[in-house]
Amino acid sequence: MENDITGAQWVRALAQARGLSRAHEMFPETLAAAMARGSNALSPLPAEFSPLTEPASVFDPARFTESR
Repeated sequence: MENDITGAQWVRALAQARGLSRAHEMFPETLAAAMARGSNALSPLPAEFSPLTEPASVFDPARFTESR
């Protein structure tokens, strides 16, 4: 079994998973470019940010319930 997948194969597999098979057949270069642009981060995180996500320090579930 070969684990090495090309970029074109990855785009095709992702398009099929997202229901974009027809769009990929008609416009493969456009769809590949859109996926490449969408996968890039908008900007890097500041150096002092941890790569781990921390839970909110305060959470009050009562604020989300309706009280009448």
